[in-house]
Amino acid sequence: MIKFVNVTKRYAETGDVLRNVSFHLRRGEIAFLTGHSGAGKSTLLRLIAAMERCSRGQILLDGQDLSHAKENQLPFIRRKMGFIYQDYKLLQDRTVFDNVALPLVIAGFGHHEIARRVRAALDKVSLTGKEKKYPLALSGGEQNHYRG
Repeated sequence: MIKFVNVTKRYAETGDVLRNVSFHLRRGEIAFLTGHSGAGKSTLLRLIAAMERCSRGQILLDGQDLSHAKENQLPFIRRKMGFIYQDYKLLQDRTVFDNVALPLVIAGFGHHEIARRVRAALDKVSLTGKEKKYPLALSGGEQNHYRG
């Protein structure tokens, strides 16, 4: 669960990039973030990942206030999330399955749960049957489906 309550992000050189943003994404919901260049999309994602702090407001991840999280808590908080980048951040020496599974391995999931989740994720993006392929063997569009 991600919740923004009247979040503002201000930079000294540009002023408010985000102003009084509020939304609530519940577990299992999928959202798309769109907007023109400079609209604040990357800033919003950096706030969610606690890579930056908001200037005002409250950001909650599973009920935990990211605005007040200590620096040593951040790696544990970030293990609860994943991001898809505009450029391909794929490990070329690992299969599709292994690339998708890596965050789950790091988070400590068991082998059976990892396999179940990876197969479900690949099924959602129509990459079932490509688990053993390497990134270079996929088209750019296929790489875009599972990069993370």
